[in-house]
Amino acid sequence: MKNTCLESDKYKELKVKEGVYVPPMAIDYPNDDPFRRMVKVEVVRDLKFDENYPYLDETPDYKRNVFFCDMKTYLCNFLNWMIYGLKIENKEVLDGKDFSNGAITVANHQYRWDVPGIRKATGYRRLWTPAWAETFKTKDYYNLRGARCIPIPESMGGIKKFNEAFDTLHERKEWFHIFPEGVRWDFYKPFKPFRKGAFNWAYKYDMPIIPMVYVHRERTGWRKLFAKGEPLMTLKVLEPMYADKSLPRKAAVDKLRKEVYEKMLDAAGIVHNPWPMIPEVDN
Repeated sequence: MKNTCLESDKYKELKVKEGVYVPPMAIDYPNDDPFRRMVKVEVVRDLKFDENYPYLDETPDYKRNVFFCDMKTYLCNFLNWMIYGLKIENKEVLDGKDFSNGAITVANHQYRWDVPGIRKATGYRRLWTPAWAETFKTKDYYNLRGARCIPIPESMGGIKKFNEAFDTLHERKEWFHIFPEGVRWDFYKPFKPFRKGAFNWAYKYDMPIIPMVYVHRERTGWRKLFAKGEPLMTLKVLEPMYADKSLPRKAAVDKLRKEVYEKMLDAAGIVHNPWPMIPEVDN
């Protein structure tokens, strides 16, 4: 274990703009596998995510849970402000835009309360989020369900129902949120490779991508009393971006992913990122 992440191989490759704060986390981030899961899960539920799982739930119990979780979002954002000094920059770029067909927000996956921050930036719109299925087997099951997360299944029957659920949500003009990196490494500065799912959906559903970027600030003042060793947070909202429908699907998806990735790197103040944009297995 190194003293801080700044001594690791990937951080030594990282180059940022002058004045950009890189938190010296005492975390031994992986240097070999950008999709290694660092958030530990303790399985307490036996669930199968197949064609019989209710990916969309219309029951009164589910709707009550969503209501209470929506209320928790406001509490989370109070704690986001108090503990992490969360600031949201540039959200006015969304004013006056046409989101009548819904939208897809994307962001770097930074910490447990990053989705509440993104909801605040969108004016607390409903965001439906595909999520790692194993986390639904933990004590967070009701929180995840209530937060409109939908597990990503592995079986073909489950995948079909999962896709049908998002088709239905799109018909209702709902908003989606996706973390293109897939996995959460707390307060990690570099960007990990971007999977193409969000950009495929942008093309398929003709929805804009709204990139958002979490960046770090040095902990100061009375907030030094909380979360020692962790940075303060700022969320930057970027201009919506669309797939180029004049191109074939694959070319349009690849182009949009590259454009979004580069815009997000620039907003994060990253000049050279140590990970490639495209994962080894590009799915």
